Amino acid sequence: MTGQVMWPEVRAVCFDLGGTLVRPEAVATTGQVADVLGISLDEARALMGKGAKRRLVTPQGLAHELAADFGRPALADRLAEVLERARRRAENPQLYADVPDMLAELRARGYALYAMTNALGSSVPEQDPPAFRELLDGVFYSARTGAIKPEREAFAAVERTGGLRPGELLHVGDSMNADVRGAAAAGWHMAWVDRHRTTGPLMLAASTPRLHSLNTLPLLLPARAAAGTITSEVAG
Repeated sequence: MTGQVMWPEVRAVCFDLGGTLVRPEAVATTGQVADVLGISLDEARALMGKGAKRRLVTPQGLAHELAADFGRPALADRLAEVLERARRRAENPQLYADVPDMLAELRARGYALYAMTNALGSSVPEQDPPAFRELLDGVFYSARTGAIKPEREAFAAVERTGGLRPGELLHVGDSMNADVRGAAAAGWHMAWVDRHRTTGPLMLAASTPRLHSLNTLPLLLPARAAAGTITSEVAG
């Protein structure tokens, strides 16, 4: 869906990070942790969602916690290596080629720009990387807000910081559950990023565009952001 202007009331756009703005690793950190522990990816996701994505922790600290929880202290060093690499990647994110110009255009039009991610507390950098500071008004990490997408509170954190109503926000992400359904439940507008051109039946509302590239996003937004005063300060 391109060329059709949508969301005239939107004042701010919030993006997912991995898979949307940032190139992910072939195997996500949670998957690598699952491999080391010898558990399924679903088990690892459930485990991380209970605690590790809701609080700040060092890579070494989380590695020892996980090894102890599974009664396998000898795995602590291997887990620490995985988590340290993830922290270094988060400090130097590799953006997709279509991201910088798209964000620059939206900022020039007056939109506030945020990112929101379900991040392991061990992967959250002490300061936002230069690329984010230059291109975004703020990044919301689940390990700082204590809430993970698709939970309503994750989206509410952005609303409070920006002084925005749900209908004034557009969320753009690649996860059908965390991003699309989460934003819909929060009353936000949403766009689904499908960089890999998913095949098969899709349960996607007609009001939710499917984007294969972020180059098309500006075509769907009005030439200027909806009027209003936006506060662009992210609480720690």
